[in-house]
Amino acid sequence: MSSERLLPWAKPLLLCSTLTQATIYVLRPMITYRALELDANAAQVGLVAAIYALFPVLFALQFGRLVGRLGEAKFLIAGTLLMVITSIFLVFANSLVLLACATALSGIAHLACMIGGQTMVALRTPRENYDRYFGYYTFSASVGHLIGPLLAALVAGSDGVLPKSTSRAFMVGALLSIAALIPVIGWRRQRASVVVGTKEEGTYLMAMRVVKKPGILAAIYISLAISATADVLVVFLPLYGSENNFSPYAVGFILALRAGTTMLSRLFLGRLSERFTTYQLLLWSTLISVLACTAMALTKTPLSLAAVVFVAGFSLGIGQPLTMSLVSQKTQADERAIAVSARLMGNRLGQFLVPAAAGVIAAASGAGAVFIGLAILLGSSIFSVKRD
Repeated sequence: MSSERLLPWAKPLLLCSTLTQATIYVLRPMITYRALELDANAAQVGLVAAIYALFPVLFALQFGRLVGRLGEAKFLIAGTLLMVITSIFLVFANSLVLLACATALSGIAHLACMIGGQTMVALRTPRENYDRYFGYYTFSASVGHLIGPLLAALVAGSDGVLPKSTSRAFMVGALLSIAALIPVIGWRRQRASVVVGTKEEGTYLMAMRVVKKPGILAAIYISLAISATADVLVVFLPLYGSENNFSPYAVGFILALRAGTTMLSRLFLGRLSERFTTYQLLLWSTLISVLACTAMALTKTPLSLAAVVFVAGFSLGIGQPLTMSLVSQKTQADERAIAVSARLMGNRLGQFLVPAAAGVIAAASGAGAVFIGLAILLGSSIFSVKRD
């Protein structure tokens, strides 16, 4: 991924993406630990995690319409600014109600960053380079996913199965998101690459029309299953670790390992796409993810869990950029912002429903049972994978 091969807008976007994703991967595990510090049970942990995606589900399509009017760069900047505010808010979130409010804000901020960034890639990349540039974009996210948990664990410290200071980790999140503004703040006056008209059909009618295009709904469901699985792992591995006496350092390393192998799969996605079809990559990566999630429920030591997560990270990393590419390939330029938003709304719907259900499962049967539920979810998405 050498700089001379990148289009001019790509390098600032990828740097911003890395830092904002690092921020969210500092915040999410530490939100779980803060909830445990506040004596939350497994069901309450799941509810707080679900709230992260509640407002993005409600706002995603409207954001998609707005980004077509205001511009993808402005959306990216606004989301990053809100992430700074959210990180600082979390420092003072000393009740479950305040923690839930801050979590909701972090979900809105992250959504704005994702819609801005993905729309930029979809609109500014030549069609024949979609797999490569979406691979770069998701690779940059995986770098952030690798950095975030390690920084959080290092700064927060360990006091048995809980960190010494979640507040220090939240301040690191604020610093990372401030740094993320630096490469993109100069874009604040940029206009939308493709302007969506204001007098055309309504947002929801347009979204329904786009979703009815062949292959779009299947891509959205596959993306939903993969993103919900990755999200639950981030939230419930700290809970699973506390149940099995893993230290926060071990959990942070395992989360970083998942991100590292995801990053590796995305780094080589361009070469894999040249050798295998999209159908083959989606099918086999999903099957491997099903087996890996099932195996997680059987692990009882940090080392065995790390070995399984190593495999899961690689397989889970393949699906997301491919679904981004599929959605972009099957839509026209003036539909892509709303199509990206529809896909992200599907992701957030999964991230709202699945963690809430996982919290109920964990409360009844322990956090290990959650991994079986994730395997079933991923298994159901296999039936959505279609040959071109």
